[in-house]
Amino acid sequence: MSSVSKHIRILERARLVKRRRAGREHFFSYNPKPLDEAAAWIEAQRAHWNAAFDRLGRALEE
Repeated sequence: MSSVSKHIRILERARLVKRRRAGREHFFSYNPKPLDEAAAWIEAQRAHWNAAFDRLGRALEE
């Protein structure tokens, strides 16, 4: 199997690419939703940890 096929399969598993077959042809489309979900999760984690470290910093200053 070619390395391109392996990469496409990984992108499909991550739901970043959708494949549609028409006979022998394969058509691909990009699906940004999983990246949007990951970005939202990362931002929530960032907000949580920034708040926690801010509280820690204030406690240490007291």
